[in-house]
Amino acid sequence: MNRLVAAIAVAGLAVLISGCGDSSGASSRTPVTPVVLGTPSVKPLPPEYRVLAEHLAMEMKPSPDQFRDDKGMAEIIAEGHSAVIALRGIQSSDTDLNYIADQGQAGWGDAVSRLERINALPKPPSDGEVMVSSFIAGMLTGDPISGAMAGGAIGNDADQKRNAVAIEVQGLLAAVDKADAAHMMIPKIAEKYAATPSTGTGRFVVDIDESWGGFGPHDWFCINNSGPDLEDCTIQVQLTGSTGQVRKNIHFIRHWPANTWMYARYEPGQEILGRQAGRMTVTEIQKADVTVWSPQFSASLTYAYQGAEKDKDIAERCSKMSFTGRYEPFQKGILWNTQRGCYFTLDGFPYTPKCRADVTFKKGTQSKGWYWEFDYWKAGDEKYFGTNEGQLTFDPEAIDLTLSFPGSSYQHKVTLNVNK
Repeated sequence: MNRLVAAIAVAGLAVLISGCGDSSGASSRTPVTPVVLGTPSVKPLPPEYRVLAEHLAMEMKPSPDQFRDDKGMAEIIAEGHSAVIALRGIQSSDTDLNYIADQGQAGWGDAVSRLERINALPKPPSDGEVMVSSFIAGMLTGDPISGAMAGGAIGNDADQKRNAVAIEVQGLLAAVDKADAAHMMIPKIAEKYAATPSTGTGRFVVDIDESWGGFGPHDWFCINNSGPDLEDCTIQVQLTGSTGQVRKNIHFIRHWPANTWMYARYEPGQEILGRQAGRMTVTEIQKADVTVWSPQFSASLTYAYQGAEKDKDIAERCSKMSFTGRYEPFQKGILWNTQRGCYFTLDGFPYTPKCRADVTFKKGTQSKGWYWEFDYWKAGDEKYFGTNEGQLTFDPEAIDLTLSFPGSSYQHKVTLNVNK
């Protein structure tokens, strides 16, 4: 469940098997307790394990900018074949390692073959030739089968081609599930050759940046090694969501320098053919249980995200928002009167998620307020906050706008001073 999944996702086939991280500001928020060192492993790590982990574990990089979104289908398929060849060549004295390698190469071998067949599928006739890029673009609509037929003729011929796509997609999903299962078995090997667990959380610092509004669609996991260099590190990240959903992701770092942050990008996945495909995260992350295994040092820690940590992330993102506002006074009309109200326009931020807007009109000791709920608020949108006849009987000196968001206690407040 590694490089091939991510590569296919960024190529536009994310809806078959699976914006941007705000991780550059990762910082220490995990409570630190003294470390009591365990004992380094006396069992040498089989060299074949590095091959296994490098091809089945999910990517981690020293910078979020190093994650690519520009791989073409040929490059993705070539990388898949390379992984299958490497896994097929594993012959270890550790029979469990061999078994996981066999499962991984079987899953990825089938997945790559399915991708090649999807890539070569004939397309229905249209005004212009429908290339693979059109098929991929259709994937992004969330309706891959009809998307593959975009611009094509209808009828039996198109139905046959549509069914052919569906068969290959179903097979691809099953193949990726098989490879994902092999990826989740990696810790069974890593634990055998790891140091005995150390206690305390002072060695590793964890941060999570969950997708939110204009920041996404990925979630980001970040971890810092604040001690000496480490070799052959296997990292298990178990995410728990608000509904109890759990997702395990396994990472491998061949060499982890001291005082270095490493980043992982988790795909949101996509609903396809009645299944949730390629999801590497959970909805509304509550916590992450993290275990690091290496022959020199091993430890576990729990990072609580929901609450103060998430509020800090939202506050930091909201700091990029700016609002312009204007007051609308009462005006008597011929047919109807214009009631008091105000307008606010969001700038500096792509869009918010679902939010509640509380608007309070104030003058001296007088104060009256109402609230509105929005599914989102997009940059450049001017929203009107009006009152009905008789509700607001004074012209305010100031108007407060307070935004709040589900799952967070953070409130973002701005004030419009009314010029008389």
